[in-house]
Amino acid sequence: MILHTQTVMQLARMNAFVNRTRTYLILIMATLAISCKSTGDKPEGPAQGGWITVTGIAAIQNGNLGLAKDEALKDAKRLAVQEVLGSLVSARTDVKNFQLVSQKVTSKSEGMIETFEILSASAVSDVEYHVKIKAKVSEAMINETIAEVVASQGKPRMMVLVDESFNGKSDPNKIAQTELEAQFIAQGFPFVDKSTVEKIVAKNRRKIASALSGDNSAAKSIGVDAGAEIILVGSSRVKEAGKIAGSQLISVQADLNLRVIDINTGKILTAGQEHGAYPHINAESGAVNAVKKAVTPLREKLVTDIVKLWDINRGNTITLLITGLDYEKLMVLRGELTEKVRGVKAVNPKGSAGKAAKLEVEFEGSSFDLADRLLTSGLSIKLKIGDVKPNALDASAK
Repeated sequence: MILHTQTVMQLARMNAFVNRTRTYLILIMATLAISCKSTGDKPEGPAQGGWITVTGIAAIQNGNLGLAKDEALKDAKRLAVQEVLGSLVSARTDVKNFQLVSQKVTSKSEGMIETFEILSASAVSDVEYHVKIKAKVSEAMINETIAEVVASQGKPRMMVLVDESFNGKSDPNKIAQTELEAQFIAQGFPFVDKSTVEKIVAKNRRKIASALSGDNSAAKSIGVDAGAEIILVGSSRVKEAGKIAGSQLISVQADLNLRVIDINTGKILTAGQEHGAYPHINAESGAVNAVKKAVTPLREKLVTDIVKLWDINRGNTITLLITGLDYEKLMVLRGELTEKVRGVKAVNPKGSAGKAAKLEVEFEGSSFDLADRLLTSGLSIKLKIGDVKPNALDASAK
């Protein structure tokens, strides 16, 4: 009975998710005001000044009405935010990736509710709980998040690793890496946070050395661990070229060589090299300026290439590691992935041992999107999601 009721609720919520997604796609393509909601009651008219009335639903598990009410309230808040988001996005022409905007906004939905009132809360059956609310959603916060996404849409999350030397000795000042990060950030590119990079550098010095020496597979592995989508890897060689005749100025020369690795494929997306020179009475100051002169034109070239070659909506190859299935059940799962999971183009087996298997899934979206859909697509084999990284996902059979 418990399994039956859980299955009923899972199917209900899956249908709700599909219907709601269809509604948003129609809204974006036709720029129509959203007028219906897939879960619970229809909103009472379009959002006015951020106010919206919606009904959230939740499954009642083991008769726990308190937990069901809390979950239904969270669902209602999320739906309220999504309703207002839909209205705001429909009035804009600069949003190219609604899914990304929706993910960003929904992840902050609790903080975007200024105030709310519970209009009703009750169990509508033995397995389903409804909470109806009237909520005031912060349009300013949603618009701010939309602006952040628009600024970076189509631009992949980056990481930079540069082997730097000055006069033949390793340079810990990281002049080139710092300047590259600053210039790419100014162009709207998101970066892996510094604390994450520092932890990865501390744990993977040998792998980093391999990446800096030209090993693209090592560079890809580092990028996956960091949560980057592309990684800039290369070298900066700075040296004093002697004094300029008839002056006290020192000519400082910088040579910068970079390649951009696509973390999804492990292949070079683009590459380039640049030379910079700067005269200065102080060699260290000259080095900083020489590096900047090399970085600027190289960054311009790389940005042009990345924007042209990178497609945020492209299909990805995601490595899916599955445990807990024998070969017969694995065959069933492979078939259902292509039949039931929206966005899956192909599933290629890459080996198995015992009840562990490795699959490569051609998927239109990120590994995080795939994880969500594995839980909401009505697969006959129920999965528990483990670690989720860019282009890699672990799951086990329940």
